Amino acid sequence: MILRLSELVPESKRDIRGGTGLAEGVDLLKLGDMDGILSMGRMTLEPGTTIGEHAHPNTEDLYLILEGHGRGVLNGESFPLGPGDLFLVKAGGSHGLINDSKEPLTFLGLLTRQAAQA
Repeated sequence: MILRLSELVPESKRDIRGGTGLAEGVDLLKLGDMDGILSMGRMTLEPGTTIGEHAHPNTEDLYLILEGHGRGVLNGESFPLGPGDLFLVKAGGSHGLINDSKEPLTFLGLLTRQAAQA
């Protein structure tokens, strides 16, 4: 499979997971494209936009910040983020993202199934 970001059609989203504001995203992988991956996408949050803190009871989610600055929320704790920062919520945890800057914040999100218990 070969995907070219320049050929994919972005989709506008509002008030993601109880957050506020406008984001634009593009789906890169979806369920069935790659074993263990539920979805992967590239998303840009406009200034002031948030992804509300939400639970991951049975999935794990990774955010890799590509451009811009903001604040991550992981299990209720807030921390600064910038390009190259990565944060991961394990199954049973919660997370969110806040663009509290004056510039867009772009990140790659990867959602997986919870690892099987041995």
